[in-house]
Amino acid sequence: MAVYHQMGHDSWNLVDEKPLHGYTGIILSPVNDSPEDVVTRLNKLGKRRKNLDVILDPQFYKPRSDRGQLAHWSHFSEEVDTIDLTNMAWWKKQCKTLVKTAEEIGANSICSPAMIPRVFDTEYYKWTVDCAEQLQKEAATKEVKILITAVIHLTEMAKNGMPQKVASILTSTSISRLYLVFFDDIGPRQQRTDLMALAGAIQLIRMLEEAGTRVLVAFCGLDLLLWKAAGASDVATGKFFNLRCFVPGRWEDAAEGGRVVPYWTDDILITWLREDDVRLLDNNGLIDRERAESNPYSRKILDILDAGKGEAWVGHGWRQYLHWFMTTEEAIANNRAIARQILLAADTRWGEVTNSEIYLFDRQNTGDWIRPWLNAIHSGTKAG
Repeated sequence: MAVYHQMGHDSWNLVDEKPLHGYTGIILSPVNDSPEDVVTRLNKLGKRRKNLDVILDPQFYKPRSDRGQLAHWSHFSEEVDTIDLTNMAWWKKQCKTLVKTAEEIGANSICSPAMIPRVFDTEYYKWTVDCAEQLQKEAATKEVKILITAVIHLTEMAKNGMPQKVASILTSTSISRLYLVFFDDIGPRQQRTDLMALAGAIQLIRMLEEAGTRVLVAFCGLDLLLWKAAGASDVATGKFFNLRCFVPGRWEDAAEGGRVVPYWTDDILITWLREDDVRLLDNNGLIDRERAESNPYSRKILDILDAGKGEAWVGHGWRQYLHWFMTTEEAIANNRAIARQILLAADTRWGEVTNSEIYLFDRQNTGDWIRPWLNAIHSGTKAG
């Protein structure tokens, strides 16, 4: 069981932060860093580097408008916009280059190339496996390990029988690790509430793991609770909201008035709170200060707010979230039932907020996702 840093813009300083050493791997982002930058950054980690599983995600799925440093990576070609996906000769060439690139930068593992198709049908998932197997052939004599990349439109998981069909295809190969990317079109900080789709996604993870495939769910946020309850071995997240949910077309981080907004991760309500709402809840006894002592960054944030000097705490907010993610994953890995217990406690606390007649300033913060998540876990984890 492991947690990974989903790398993004200016994320490297978090990798060697001692309170976050529970993260055992990093998923590289070619969009944000050139190969030369990656090598330099990895070397700077020193002894810490030896304990990290470094995974190269080739990021072929990035939209045309936001490819950043991708052009500097030898595995990437602009031909990807026009190439016939069934042209395996072309993919063979890209896979060969990808293995060479991974060796040059010192990556331990590679995610197979993946595209976002027009239609998420069974033929697409068969192509996904074929491409991964081609990559595995190119890496056969190398030391790098291969993960199948599966980009899955979440709403497809609500279709009757679709989780079973996809699981059958993705487990039809000898490749036993999977890089799972759930894809939909929600806004920054929004939580998924489609009960049937979430239950189907949980069912998919459960079936994959039961078949012996080790699943790494990428771009996780608070929904880590769902994927760990399903039995996912590994999960990944990052400091920005666009690293906590895969939403093509919305790569920017949440910002207001040209500045990045700080958020408090509330581990009881299971939500992200703006500063004015943290103060409001705290003044009404609904921020558990004793519990906050277990997260070093929660303590720092509360100290800053208590001082009332207007000190910025954006960085502390990122770290507080990453620490919560790390410790929560560890707890659920030891006992999956804890995910449901956390959500039940959240449901109770949201009831307390409602009964206290407190009205959060952030209208998006309602807790409306808690009960769909509870029901999704109940439905998706049932045998059969």
